[in-house]
Amino acid sequence: MTLLSKAQIATQELEDRVISYQDWAEKVLGSDYRDVFADEYIRRGAKVFSIFLKHLEDIGDAEAEGEMQDMLEQLKAERIKIQTANLEYNAIQRAEARNNLFNEQIIKAIERLEPIKGTRPKLDVEPYDKHRTALLAISDLHAGSTFTVKGIYNETVNEYNYDIMCARLWSIIDKIEADDIVFDDLTVAICGDLVEGILRESSLTKLREPVTDTVIRLAEFLSEWIYQLSIRLEKKVNVVIIGGNHDTVRSLTSRPMFEGENLTKIMVEFIKLRLQDLDWITVDDYQDVAIKNIQGVNVMFQHGEDKDLKTTMDYFSNLYNIDVDEIVAGHLHRAESKTVGITELGDRQLTRVGSIVGTDSYAKQIRASARPSCYIALYEEDNGKTWSRNYYL
Repeated sequence: MTLLSKAQIATQELEDRVISYQDWAEKVLGSDYRDVFADEYIRRGAKVFSIFLKHLEDIGDAEAEGEMQDMLEQLKAERIKIQTANLEYNAIQRAEARNNLFNEQIIKAIERLEPIKGTRPKLDVEPYDKHRTALLAISDLHAGSTFTVKGIYNETVNEYNYDIMCARLWSIIDKIEADDIVFDDLTVAICGDLVEGILRESSLTKLREPVTDTVIRLAEFLSEWIYQLSIRLEKKVNVVIIGGNHDTVRSLTSRPMFEGENLTKIMVEFIKLRLQDLDWITVDDYQDVAIKNIQGVNVMFQHGEDKDLKTTMDYFSNLYNIDVDEIVAGHLHRAESKTVGITELGDRQLTRVGSIVGTDSYAKQIRASARPSCYIALYEEDNGKTWSRNYYL
């Protein structure tokens, strides 16, 4: 039986209401087309077929068979489009289900939160001769990651886990106290990649707990760490937290499942809730890029995925119509600084902050290894940045 004959019989059966629209699609187009198109779509297609079949006497069978084959090829193309769209839709539905579960866990954790009830430190009331603000920048904590990197003689080059991360962060406060740095207030910038997340397959081998648990645990730790930082240094503290590429909500793919969704947003809200009763500590809203004026110097904070920070600096200067004097970014896991011009108060600088995590297997592969470190600088009223150094942890 020819394709044309099958179509004639099936179309007549449909008109006689012997078969359903889906039956007609299966008989005329094949079993792969059943339940692919909606009934209304098939009804309109069958009507076109019916008109086509009634005018067969005006053309030869061979020509009719050819035209019908062309129509089927068009329907085949439509089927592929619909199936592709369905696959994408199902992937989005599964991702949304995972995201909803994640949000439920976060909401439950937030509901259990209570603000820290701390004792107000003895803050310096009068500034020194000229007001000084210290900047402490840390980046790339990769909380949740657990690994050991070995050297060529099987010696341990770097070992990392959650407890080591915490110890390195506590040691920063010890180092600042030991340096006895003189300043009036402190800005803390956390420049992204707070958690390991699932950015690539190698991330899976380094994770020792669900990402959700890490997010909650890290937010709680950072809240306490920021509080203790203010108490031990007896300073007002302003905190700015930037998201990184490892912090995005994603499945094991090359792209985030939800643009703009970042685990750091959740941690910022956690930290703000925990510290809301401590009026000498302020936590800025989450931002991908932040620009703060520190004693006359416009400092831009970002994670630093862009390879050319000078181009990034120029872009945001034009975008926001503001002269960006310095970029402070992480991402590369190594500390470096470069002067790219001059400003009224000093050099125009690109500053890469080292990482808390240090060298991991991925950094080793791309030849980007460096000791774990953080960055601290002093900015003085009328004089701009007067001092800076890296603390190796």
